[in-house]
Amino acid sequence: MRSSYWIIIIALLIAEIAAVFETTMIYVALPTLIREFGDPVTAGWLVTSHGLIGTSVALMAGRLGDIYGRKRVLLVMLVVAIVGSVLSAVTTDYMLVLLGRSLQGCATALIPLSIGILRETLPKERVPVAIGLMTTGMGMGTATGLVLGGWIIDNFPWHTLFAVSAAMLTVAWIVIKLLIPGNKGVPQRTPIDWVEGLLPVPGITAVLLGISFSKDMGWLNGTVIGLMVLGFVIIALWARRSFAAEEPFINLRLLASRNVSLAILIAVLLSLGTMQITLVFSAYAQNPLWTAAGLGVSATVAGLLKLPSNVLSFFAGPFSGWLQQKRGIRLPILSAGLIGTAGWVAALAFPTSAMQVIVLLCVISFGTTMLNAAIPNVIVASVPEERTSEAIGALSVLRGMAQSIGSQVIAVMLSVGALLTPEGGARIPSPTGFTITMATIAGLTLAAALVSFLLRSEDEPGPEPVAVRA
Repeated sequence: MRSSYWIIIIALLIAEIAAVFETTMIYVALPTLIREFGDPVTAGWLVTSHGLIGTSVALMAGRLGDIYGRKRVLLVMLVVAIVGSVLSAVTTDYMLVLLGRSLQGCATALIPLSIGILRETLPKERVPVAIGLMTTGMGMGTATGLVLGGWIIDNFPWHTLFAVSAAMLTVAWIVIKLLIPGNKGVPQRTPIDWVEGLLPVPGITAVLLGISFSKDMGWLNGTVIGLMVLGFVIIALWARRSFAAEEPFINLRLLASRNVSLAILIAVLLSLGTMQITLVFSAYAQNPLWTAAGLGVSATVAGLLKLPSNVLSFFAGPFSGWLQQKRGIRLPILSAGLIGTAGWVAALAFPTSAMQVIVLLCVISFGTTMLNAAIPNVIVASVPEERTSEAIGALSVLRGMAQSIGSQVIAVMLSVGALLTPEGGARIPSPTGFTITMATIAGLTLAAALVSFLLRSEDEPGPEPVAVRA
């Protein structure tokens, strides 16, 4: 029986690596795609569209999995993503490539659905470590996307990248189909309110579009403000409809649970700060030596500097789950937050060698991965089993929105005191910009660690996991 548990975990890991690969592969292809389509903004939408669809779909797919069966919905999402990859692989028409890239975003639903599958198929005592392993799978997928994707784009036409993604997703579909046990889900007692179910999608999309447009237009632009206001109005209307329903499609009362709301707060703090680690250290590594805040290496070398931390992080997720299993939910978050904080504080000394950067990346990534494994474990322990994927989907949405905002805030902070290159043609980050950025992220990471003291331990008296109002 023990081997069957590992078969389930390995199958889901294979699928997760494939899904994360197609998410991250596009970054190494951006220079090529900019040349192909002639405009950085146009090529950038191949990243943005994937994120928009992925974030919007995660919540709905998670809930549909709870109702109709997580394996069934996961297979459907993978089919849609495969179709998107094939479409992008066989065309040179930008709009069709964009459509294909958007469809690939459906693979993002794998995370909430996989965590739900782990909870419904594994013994309770094995779930925390298994979720930790799923978290480390994200690091493996990221490394695969950057390294394999870079090799493909350097040696083959860019279409090959999407063809490989389609092949990997197809393998994932076969593995899930053959190795994961099916579950019929828990149907709602009342008819599904599809208006309530679909309403968050345009709301979330409008907010994320506003955040995306702010990169070029600024936060005070009328279009940006209009999209943000429209999105939040739609979300407010959706929340009102959800709270009024006897059995809502998306049960926002789940978020009212003390531990769930605190876990989401921790996730938001991380997304605003330490989850921007690649953005910050990539900029630092490529910043010229003469600025006194950088290594002056190429983009390729900057990417390679992250690989050791990705490998080390493979052990962080399971360790976080094991620690929670042995010592409760607070210690993994507190210890991981302090590890991450120490790394960011040390970075304020401005590393002067590649080895120093690698060490810092390993420390920060280890703490960050531990935190990312602990957060869903807190939520899983606080919600009914039949609402697991829905709750993790909500976490994915809020984390995605916070990460989008965080990337914009980081870009603004890095621009403080920006320096001009000797040629005078470009503005690059200054030591002041890096100091402000790293100190802010250290503060956010420390705040996330301290929130752990507010979490209710499993052995403390408190309310039962939030249930749907009958």
